[in-house]
Amino acid sequence: MILLLVILIFVSASAQNFNSEVEKYLNQKLNGYDKIEFSIINDLKHNNYAIDFSREFKINGNIAYLPVRVFDRNKWNNSILTFQLNLYKLVPVASREIKRKEKIDEKSFIVQSVNVSSFKSRIIDLSEFQKSLRAKTLIRQGEIITRELVEEVPAIESGSKVIAECIKGSVVISTEAIAREDGEMNEIIDVLTSSNELLKAKVINSQKVLIE
Repeated sequence: MILLLVILIFVSASAQNFNSEVEKYLNQKLNGYDKIEFSIINDLKHNNYAIDFSREFKINGNIAYLPVRVFDRNKWNNSILTFQLNLYKLVPVASREIKRKEKIDEKSFIVQSVNVSSFKSRIIDLSEFQKSLRAKTLIRQGEIITRELVEEVPAIESGSKVIAECIKGSVVISTEAIAREDGEMNEIIDVLTSSNELLKAKVINSQKVLIE
């Protein structure tokens, strides 16, 4: 009875030690996550596992394949343990509905730890919110904000008032105009002048365009 109890304690300790080693290994291989949870799918019911660092660790979605050595029948054998992963990451989640082309500020989202193991879209990094971003399409409240849902605010937005300049020789003629489309630096956009002329102009900065 005492011997059986000792064996059970040893088995339990071995399993705990191996799980600790796996946790450390996964944290090294899969850095950047807030939390990693794992469960073995194909447990071979052996207690003498050792991670095989000489072979490649592979991951496909929320399934990981860990190369191990297994001590069985007085010898070490190569094997693969299959894990199901839950990968948690701190991600931006819309705190309210964000309409198309609406600018995104710090009050537009909250940061939550979310299981992204099976998430296919590219989650936007929190550091990117240092840029001026806006919604590319409608973002619903509670929706994870992904790269596909946002875009950088252009230098000039459609409907903005700008100064349109026309250079003829040494003469510079300026007039007020309205941008009829978004435009990045050096892009050609349509502008409507105060005399109701629709002209092509190059974006110089956020307030000025140069009539072509």
